[in-house]
Amino acid sequence: MKKVEISVLNLIVLGLSLIQCAYGAQKLSTRNRASISTIGSCEEDLEDKENISKHGKDKIMSTQTVKKMTPVKKKVLKNGMTVLVYETHTIPKVSLQLWYNVGSKDEKSGERGIAHLIEHMIFKGTEKLSESDINIVSHALSGSINAFTSFDYTGYLFNFPTQNWQEALPIMADCMVNCVFKDEHLNSEMKAVIQELKMYRDDYNSTLIYELLSVIFPDHPYHFPIIGFKQDLWSVHGNDLKAFYKKHYVPNNATLIVVGDVKADEVFQLAEQQFGSIASNPDYKKEQHYYNQDIVAKSVTLYRDIQQPLHTMVYVTPGISNRKEHVLEIASWILGQGKSSRLYKKIVDQEQLATSLATSFWDLFEHSLFFIMFEPKDVASIPIIEALIKAEIDSILMDGLTEQELTRAVKKAQMKLYSTLESTEQEAYDIGKYYLATGDENYIFNYLNASADQLKKDIHELLSTYFRPSITHRGTVLPLPDSEKVEWEKLQKLSDLEDAQILSARKRDSAVEGPSYANTIKIKEPATFAFPKYESFSLSNGLKILYYNNEVGVPKINVVIEFKARPYYDSSEKPGLYNFLMSMLSEGTKNYTAVELAQEIESRGMSFNATPGSVSMSMLASDLPKGLELLKEILTNATFNEDEIEKVRAQISADIKNFWDEPSSFAGQLIREQIYKGHPYSKNVLGTQKSIKEITQKDLIDFYHKYITPQGAKIAVVGDLKGYDLKNVLETGIASWQGTKVEDIPFPALSDITDTVVDYQINRDQVVLAYAGLSVDRKNQDYDKLLLFDQVFGHGALGSLHSKLFQLREQSGLFYTINGTLISNTDEQPGMVLVKTIVSLDRLKEAEEAIKKTISNVVDTVTPAEFAEARHAVANSLMNNFESNGSIARSFLFLDRYNFPKDFFDKRAEQLKAVDLESMKAAVRKYLRTDKLLTLRIGRLEKGVKVSGQ
Repeated sequence: MKKVEISVLNLIVLGLSLIQCAYGAQKLSTRNRASISTIGSCEEDLEDKENISKHGKDKIMSTQTVKKMTPVKKKVLKNGMTVLVYETHTIPKVSLQLWYNVGSKDEKSGERGIAHLIEHMIFKGTEKLSESDINIVSHALSGSINAFTSFDYTGYLFNFPTQNWQEALPIMADCMVNCVFKDEHLNSEMKAVIQELKMYRDDYNSTLIYELLSVIFPDHPYHFPIIGFKQDLWSVHGNDLKAFYKKHYVPNNATLIVVGDVKADEVFQLAEQQFGSIASNPDYKKEQHYYNQDIVAKSVTLYRDIQQPLHTMVYVTPGISNRKEHVLEIASWILGQGKSSRLYKKIVDQEQLATSLATSFWDLFEHSLFFIMFEPKDVASIPIIEALIKAEIDSILMDGLTEQELTRAVKKAQMKLYSTLESTEQEAYDIGKYYLATGDENYIFNYLNASADQLKKDIHELLSTYFRPSITHRGTVLPLPDSEKVEWEKLQKLSDLEDAQILSARKRDSAVEGPSYANTIKIKEPATFAFPKYESFSLSNGLKILYYNNEVGVPKINVVIEFKARPYYDSSEKPGLYNFLMSMLSEGTKNYTAVELAQEIESRGMSFNATPGSVSMSMLASDLPKGLELLKEILTNATFNEDEIEKVRAQISADIKNFWDEPSSFAGQLIREQIYKGHPYSKNVLGTQKSIKEITQKDLIDFYHKYITPQGAKIAVVGDLKGYDLKNVLETGIASWQGTKVEDIPFPALSDITDTVVDYQINRDQVVLAYAGLSVDRKNQDYDKLLLFDQVFGHGALGSLHSKLFQLREQSGLFYTINGTLISNTDEQPGMVLVKTIVSLDRLKEAEEAIKKTISNVVDTVTPAEFAEARHAVANSLMNNFESNGSIARSFLFLDRYNFPKDFFDKRAEQLKAVDLESMKAAVRKYLRTDKLLTLRIGRLEKGVKVSGQ
């Protein structure tokens, strides 16, 4: 159950219409500017974290403008099951996803939450498979599994290396008909689901949206949360799940999507073999749902223990089945996505009434929701902001769109498809979702086809019909008044008591079932993969260039600059100065105002991202010269206008409030301050309210000239480089950038942590519980040993659900998510041992005892088979670093930073074979010790500490 950690300030794109049980909700930050990066990384955790945009001409999209590609191939089996295949051979990886056209909206009274519960239980055993078989098979074959439940659909996915993808099909087929749903398994899983429910309850933005759904859709199933209410879950048993499952999990209600390094004919043949004999239900019929349209505006206000208020305006729009997705997306880019969007320019830049603003939409099948979400500087200004939003919408209706803003939106929308095409899992997901909604297997490649005139007409119709003031819904999250805090705590304690009483009856005495089918699996050697190798040269200004012409990728280019001044170069006297500086880089230059610069970047579908230590851009291949021109302008001519400084200062102040409102975010900072006392790695790159107030224009300019320099910096350029004399283009575009030498930063010696406890008081339904200690640096001789142990202990490189910590979750249901690693933030300085979970207050003591016991005993339980599987997992995960241009660029920079050879990835499997089981255990014993771990607890604790300077 791998959880993606995210900022508390988020607008949900997929997440709240989709509960992904192994990942957590995915969300889009309302921040249209620089983000905060963590210190340190390793090659098995390199990701392209950029927000990628799109390109196009008169028509918004055509498959020919993307790349030469065959369409999705389709076959319908005799039993009605649909099979969709999309071949792509970028890396030897395959994503298989089995989608059922059933979600929480198909539940009847008394069934609320069952669709989601089935998703949790589907992998927990069939008549042939034991409770642990699927997790063990996935782990042994270097794969990952996941599942997701929406209002409209449920899906199960397997990601496997090419040599193992066929092994998923018999498991998927067996799970379609033979799941057993044992009550004893459900009893432990029910406890984890209740923890999940509490986790979402602590996500106040999610809570707000679900509360809005309940009032917007009083007579439609979207009224009910996907996870259900706990009072619905308490009395559910295995037979209840089986009845729903038998009704809806039939082949003529299922679609198999296979994307990656496969041949379509082979997929169809194997699908027929595995699924063809499963009987269909010719009488299966989907129920139609009614929504009573009305002229009504509804509102919800939540009061929570937070510092930063949030407000959203919500519009009910046509669902995906109406094929209006492209209109919503273009409208979103025009209104509020990006710094040059209408509303961001007006409200954040010009009027400076909000510190952030973003638009997005939930693309549900029957009725979508369009959000305009912002953080007001003052709650009293919300009506003023709403009036400005209405005025901008009225302006579009009266005066129409400019060619410039429509072109920008089109290109930004089109580049999003390129991002999708760089991920086999995302491709499969989008193909599946849109096929179920529209019946068109190629919808994701064609849905943006529209002329400019038609787009203008469609957007006018959308805004005039669905964005009327009389049907605008509103939601707000406000700080909890002091007068209500006692009452709020009473409600929380009552909820905890109810959960404890009910769940005490849901006992599980049996151990997790061992493997049976998994013992028959044959592990195959990985397919040969030629890892990309970079070429290099230096410019006349000393800047080192690493480049690679990715001929099989999409027609875009990613440029990533890594400065010698990493995030820990932040000011000690004025923490947050480095992040403040990076946030200012896109706020105006000598030749462009902030608005003009945003327009120059976004109108071409480019994206620019700046974080302490690096900057990056993505662009169409044809725009490389212009991209370099703008990059040099930013790096050499930033102006630090006083008005823009004050705007960014207010934004960072809001970021700090949000940071300290979200325990999962600031837990890492509290841990670093303890592990790295007096060390540069302890710095909070976000800063404090006090330090941000004290930063001056001179501070920013001095830091800019001192550290934003080509001396010691490297650039990685990856993408469609054919036709370019790259050295000449870069020499012309960026070699005039000059700067001073950056001195090395001193690193003091670090001391081991003793068995200490740090408590932090904050009012939340769950407690963040973490254990942390000192580990090794990246080039330490024990690094590979700890890396291999991670695959067994925590989720590891592939996010395995067969780790020792996950087995503890399976047995006890103590937590919904738990992660563990011995190499967190490992870099040129030592990283950390880190185990982290979220648990109810009433189960905190039990969780502490169970985790400490696991930590104490785990190394002695590792078997030779598990060790061998760990080697395979790491070796097979390496290819994931080369799935996108951005991840390839960062992989190259990683190699250069540590002076690793170009063929490093080719030799990794052999390097790992040099580690034996006993030497791994010996290394782990040195670092994974309860007497050398800090305990951090964040939540409703009896006593707690507060951190100064928030």
